[in-house]
Amino acid sequence: MDAKTYLTKKSFCTLPWTGVYIQPDGDVRNCAITKTTIGNINEQPLEDILRGPDNQTIKQDMLNDVMHERCGQCHRLESHQKNHFDQVSNRVWYLKKLKTTDMTVFDEPTNFQLKMLDLRWKNTCNFACVYCDPSLSSRWAVELGQPQRIDSDALAGSLDYIYNNLHTVDHIYLAGGEPLLIRENLVLLTKMLDINPDIELRINTNLSVIHNDIYNLIKQFSNVHWTVSIDNIGDQFEYLRYGSNWPQFLNNLNQLTKDFNKINFNAVWCVLNSKSVFEFIDYFIGLGYHENTFIVNPLEYPTWLDINNLPEQQLDDIRKELELRIEHTDPHFCLNNSLRLMLNFISNSDFNKDLNETVANLAPIDLRRNLNSKHLFPELYTCSK
Repeated sequence: MDAKTYLTKKSFCTLPWTGVYIQPDGDVRNCAITKTTIGNINEQPLEDILRGPDNQTIKQDMLNDVMHERCGQCHRLESHQKNHFDQVSNRVWYLKKLKTTDMTVFDEPTNFQLKMLDLRWKNTCNFACVYCDPSLSSRWAVELGQPQRIDSDALAGSLDYIYNNLHTVDHIYLAGGEPLLIRENLVLLTKMLDINPDIELRINTNLSVIHNDIYNLIKQFSNVHWTVSIDNIGDQFEYLRYGSNWPQFLNNLNQLTKDFNKINFNAVWCVLNSKSVFEFIDYFIGLGYHENTFIVNPLEYPTWLDINNLPEQQLDDIRKELELRIEHTDPHFCLNNSLRLMLNFISNSDFNKDLNETVANLAPIDLRRNLNSKHLFPELYTCSK
């Protein structure tokens, strides 16, 4: 098939043939969006997983133009956007790999050529964000006494496979955990800098630590795009992203803005920042950040933090705010698209509300951390009565 044919197949995605996403627990998926696991590096070598039967089945389905729920999030996003592609789905975004890959790779389900890495080697992280868990945060693991065991031999084997194929890789996405604290990234980037300093490099960070060897190494790459995780400002920011420090964040962001010109804010929208997310947006727009900087993703899990737990009257107020902001933002930029996605999320939901469960889950967090969510989020507690 030629590139045009692949581009018109809505079931087709390049990632099963070219990409790998590795979680801290060793699970391997085609991308960070899908929930379908195709193997685990603790059980078999990474190369065998990528060329194995589970991944072959996914690729054969795509060649047969079969659409599955495992790719549902991308399909739903594309359906919602219709003619808008300001914030494209993973599937559409990675179709650009057709330009840099030998087209014969996509002809057979047994083929694979490593082009894209999405690596979350370990759960190493100095934050314990309220909606996170021990699998992605070592600080959460310590707090709950749930250490995450990593098979060092399996990790080393996967690293060897990746190192041996870096010459074909043209995109690396590093997240975590906190990628600026994961030492394996230092070795990976050192090797990559010698092979291709112009590689497309994306970093998803909490921006708590930037003055270290990994950050200094990243500064030597020419094509770096930063995604900074932040959901609101001040004390509420420090509560949601436990372990953070608001003044330090602002100082680090100021330094990042001096060092790099491609920066996005990635916010998670939940009951704890149902309205303050707008204060966060206005605050940074006031500092001069562009509308295309903001990406807001509604949180679906854990369900006790889902914004749809709020009473309908409060959701109605939020809908009005969203509609007003959609009207006054540019439809070509990420902010407008995020606002439309947020509006759709609270307008088309058959959800079993339970704010009492929300309050009940916050209580042990407050107790362990000596915090007071009732003081920080009084409106939430008023609604739960």
